[in-house]
Amino acid sequence: MDTKNLPTKNNLIKIKRTIQQSKEGQMLLEQKKMILQKELDKNKEEAKKLKLRGSKILEKAYHALKIANVEIGIEDMIAISDGIKIDCKIDVKYKTIMGVEVPSVVFPEEEKQRIPYGLYNTTFSVDEAILGFMEVKKYLLELAQIENRIFRLERNIEKVQRRSNALKEIIIPADEKVAKQIQEILDENEKEELIRLKKLKGKRENTNVKK
Repeated sequence: MDTKNLPTKNNLIKIKRTIQQSKEGQMLLEQKKMILQKELDKNKEEAKKLKLRGSKILEKAYHALKIANVEIGIEDMIAISDGIKIDCKIDVKYKTIMGVEVPSVVFPEEEKQRIPYGLYNTTFSVDEAILGFMEVKKYLLELAQIENRIFRLERNIEKVQRRSNALKEIIIPADEKVAKQIQEILDENEKEELIRLKKLKGKRENTNVKK
């Protein structure tokens, strides 16, 4: 038997304290899981609404592009698109929810409505197409942001659940079993000690009677 599991009162007190701490830890893990689950449900609902809105954004942008292609020609639209600077920079900040870092994309205000081309040989539909695909870009970033949040939250909920289950189904029962065994041994030792003391007392009384 491990020395920490030796049948002593001190070890019994220690393991009972450990069991109590494990139960409190398991309760905190369940509370954490509940908070993360609420956040996950909220993000899934936002993702659902965002995808519905995104389909309209995409439809509007492609519709404007079709009209622009007809009005100025596909070659001119390709020339305009080739002249647009590709901005791959994405500013991301993180906030922490119960120890889980979730991303938040920062959209610079000055770039939202900027038209990155000249007005020569263009029409209003070209403006609408470009602005429409700017919205598409913003939508895709928002979608990536929320999908990443969902992934992180789901992964951490699984981790919390595994830790909670390990405490509830393995660690706590194992410690309780050891505590029970120690308690039974101590109780048995106490009974044996009482019997021994009674016998010793009986012998002394018998000796006194004979004298």
